[in-house]
Amino acid sequence: MVLPGLSLNLPPSRPGTHLATFRFIHCSDLHIDSPFRGFSAIHPEWAQRLREATLKSFLNIVDLAVREQVDAVIIAGDVFDGEDKSLPTQFKFRNGLQTLADHAIPVFIAHGNHDPLNSWSTTLAWPEGVTVFPAARVHSVPVEKNGRTLAHIYGTSFPEPDVFDNLALKFERRQEAGFAVGVLHANVGGNPNHDPYAPCAVEDLVARGMDYWALGHIHLREVLRESHPAIVYCGNSQGRHFKESGPRGCCLVTLREDADPEIRFVATDVLRFAEAAVDVSGCATLDAVVGEIVEQCQQLLSQAEGRSLVVRQTLTGRTEAHSLLMKGGTMDGVRDEALRKIPDATAGLWLEFRLHTRGAYDIDALKQGQDFIADLIALYDQQAETAGLLECREALKPLVQAWEGSYLLAEFSDGELREILLQASNLTLDMLVNRD
Repeated sequence: MVLPGLSLNLPPSRPGTHLATFRFIHCSDLHIDSPFRGFSAIHPEWAQRLREATLKSFLNIVDLAVREQVDAVIIAGDVFDGEDKSLPTQFKFRNGLQTLADHAIPVFIAHGNHDPLNSWSTTLAWPEGVTVFPAARVHSVPVEKNGRTLAHIYGTSFPEPDVFDNLALKFERRQEAGFAVGVLHANVGGNPNHDPYAPCAVEDLVARGMDYWALGHIHLREVLRESHPAIVYCGNSQGRHFKESGPRGCCLVTLREDADPEIRFVATDVLRFAEAAVDVSGCATLDAVVGEIVEQCQQLLSQAEGRSLVVRQTLTGRTEAHSLLMKGGTMDGVRDEALRKIPDATAGLWLEFRLHTRGAYDIDALKQGQDFIADLIALYDQQAETAGLLECREALKPLVQAWEGSYLLAEFSDGELREILLQASNLTLDMLVNRD
C-alpha cells in the first residue's frame, strides 16, 4: 500500500548495462517522534497529524525502496528526535525495517547528535540486514547481490550528542570491490544555521576516496559536489515547522562505472508548511479580507502536490477592517469562514495568522504632526532600533524575573521583539486615532 504523500511520478530508470550499477536511497534526519512547535493553537485532529507525520514519511521511504527495488537504504543520522522515544513508535520503525528485510534490502544507519548510540535501548532487536554503525571507528560493510559485491558502505555514529571532532578524517577507502559510499552526520563547511557537530571541509571528504558521501545533519537539501565524489545533503524527510517549508524527502541515487552519479530527489513528506504575506490594503470589510485569504490559500494548495498544508499568513496593509481584525476572537471566525469557502480545505489545510495591519489613517502624515501621537510614533521607531531593543529587554526584566519562564525573554530574537513593538504600536495608534 502506498501511503499518502509518496511521489510516484518518477521518470523511468535508465536501462541497465553490463557495467557495475548500485542504486540506493539516501535519507537522513527523520526526527521520528519530533514535537511540532510554534503554533498558537491547533485543532486536536491536526495535532495528531503533526505527531504522526515524521513516522509516515519514513514509511513512505520504505514504500519507495520496495517499489524501486533498490539495492540499499542509507540513513545518515537522527532517526529519532531525542532520547524520549515512545515504544510504540520504535516498534513501527522496526516494522518498516522488517519490510525492507523481507524484500532483501539492507539498511545502514549512522546515528547523529539527536539519537547518539548511548541513547538507544538494546531491548529491541533489529531485523537481519540492518547495520548500525559503531562509534569511535569507521566500519565497512559490503552490499552483495547475485554473488557480486556492488559496494562497500563506510560509516560511523555519534557516541554522544556533542561530538566536535572531525570524523571525516577517520574514513579511508580500502582496496575493496564495488563502489565506496561514506555515511556521515556532520556540518560540512561550517553552516551557521546548524550546530557545529563533527565539523569538516569539502576537501576532507574529497581526500577520503569515496564515490558518494551520504550526509546528514543539515535539513536543507544541497549538493555540495556533483561527482568524484558526489557530496550530498538530502535534507530531512518531513518538514516540522515554518522554517522547514517546501518539499522534503530523500535522494534516489544511481552510481555507475561509466557515468556521473544520478541523484533524484523524491518527496516523501505527508504535509507541508508555507508562509505568505496577504496584502489586505483597501479591504473595508471582513468579507473582503476573507476573500484575499482564500485566493492565496487556493494558490498554495495547488502547489502542494496533494499534500496537507499548514499555512501561516501575515496580513499586511492599511485597512478600515483593522480594528475589527484586532478584536479577540475575530481571526478564529475569519479562519473558519475561509476554510468553509475552500473546497476540501477542512481535511487538508490549517491556517495560522499574524496581524501586521494598520488602520486606514496615513501614518506618514501622523508622523509630521506636532502632537502626542507624532511623539509616540517616534518613540516606537526609536525602540525598534538596536539600542532601543536593549532598553526593552532591560525594562521587561523586572516583570518576568520571578516567572519560571523568564529565560524565554533572552531567547527572543531582535526580529521577534520588533514584531511585538509593531503590534503594540498598531494597537495604540488604532485606539488613539479612532477614539470618539
